[in-house]
Amino acid sequence: MLTDTLSRFRLGTRGVAAVALAAGLLLSPGLTSSARAADSAPCTPDRNYPGTFLCPIWGSNVNLRSEPDPQAPVIATSPDGGLLRVECQVKGGRATYGDYWHTWWVKTPAVGMARSAYMSEIFLVGGGNDERDSGLPNC
Repeated sequence: MLTDTLSRFRLGTRGVAAVALAAGLLLSPGLTSSARAADSAPCTPDRNYPGTFLCPIWGSNVNLRSEPDPQAPVIATSPDGGLLRVECQVKGGRATYGDYWHTWWVKTPAVGMARSAYMSEIFLVGGGNDERDSGLPNC
């Protein structure tokens, strides 16, 4: 009789575990169709310049353009050091670089006589194609 009770308990435990596992898989955000790649290196607030953010970038001498469009004139290039100070992000023209593509652009702050410039988010570290940076507000 004790063996029958334990067998029913084990079967019941397996049944509950199976239901819990199935529910967990169905509710997991990683398995839903709206799931997106995680931004592994979001931009972070710049403590020295309130209202701006520091974004890790890859590449050097990346073109900064007058408008968020790959056909806009180049007005500067990214600084050395792997970080770019920005204000926000905005949708713009589709930029491509090899297998990468993006319609999101970051906007740099105007400084002195230098006006704001735009860089494609292709060159931000982390994220995926056409995925906005999780650390930045929209312009």
